[in-house]
Amino acid sequence: MNDLLNKIRTQSATALTHSGKFHADDVFSSALLLYLNPEITILRGNRVPDDFDGIVFDIGRGKYDHHQKDSRIRENGVPYAAFGLLWEELGPEILGEELAQKFDEAFVQPLDNNDNTGEKNELATLIGNFNPTWDAEGSNDEAFFQAVSVAG
Repeated sequence: MNDLLNKIRTQSATALTHSGKFHADDVFSSALLLYLNPEITILRGNRVPDDFDGIVFDIGRGKYDHHQKDSRIRENGVPYAAFGLLWEELGPEILGEELAQKFDEAFVQPLDNNDNTGEKNELATLIGNFNPTWDAEGSNDEAFFQAVSVAG
């Protein structure tokens, strides 16, 4: 079992992603982490605390973030987003190498491509529609976790 999977499955596992407007990549990343450990705590914030010891994705310019100039791109030209970066490491553990690759091509890559290029994707649009309007009741975090529940 890989180090990331071990970290996810610990009893006190925590993960951090960005706050504010959300997209399919951070929503599906959260759903994936919750699938692997329903007890993981997903936090949202504007920056990564210096002492944070959890999994960081889609923020902080780390291994599972794609918001930097030298972000990774697949051999076929589809750029990685947070979901793809996590799936690359976790997918083979879940489905095996061959099925994980097929799932990446059919499901993950279109979402990653949408996040990076804005290419139309109905599922990404559906998830994006959970973002509250300026006059909506409830918090952005409530809307995020509702979208995560649907993605799960």
